Amino acid sequence: MASKESSNVLSRAVNVLGTPYRWGGSSPSKGFDCSGLVKYAFNDATFDLPRTSNAMASGHGEKVDRNDLKPGDLIFFNIKSRRVNHVAIYLGNDRFIHAPRRGKSVTIDTLKKPYWENHYVVAKRVLPKEQNALRVVQR
Repeated sequence: MASKESSNVLSRAVNVLGTPYRWGGSSPSKGFDCSGLVKYAFNDATFDLPRTSNAMASGHGEKVDRNDLKPGDLIFFNIKSRRVNHVAIYLGNDRFIHAPRRGKSVTIDTLKKPYWENHYVVAKRVLPKEQNALRVVQR
């Protein structure tokens, strides 16, 4: 996947900011859950990501050290569980975009919040190395 396509992943995610959370949702018209948002953002990628956050965490990509995160990396969390059950897309500058939970909307959050620091599990790089040329998404 070319660098242009990599930035398309971030653009697709940022363009649906404010879309309501919906469990099992994977479209702007019906809403998103966390993995539905990721699949939607990566829709034009040359590979198919699994549907659930846990399957994404154990499937595609290479593990990335938290200090080496790049825009487009997937970040995985465990919320009220020992296993991965939440996924977000890293934007840069410790920020990520995700569909948090029922009653909320797609939003940008920060890894610097203690809540996210405490629930962080792993990050995966599913985009190719050309991703290094990505600009940080600013809003």
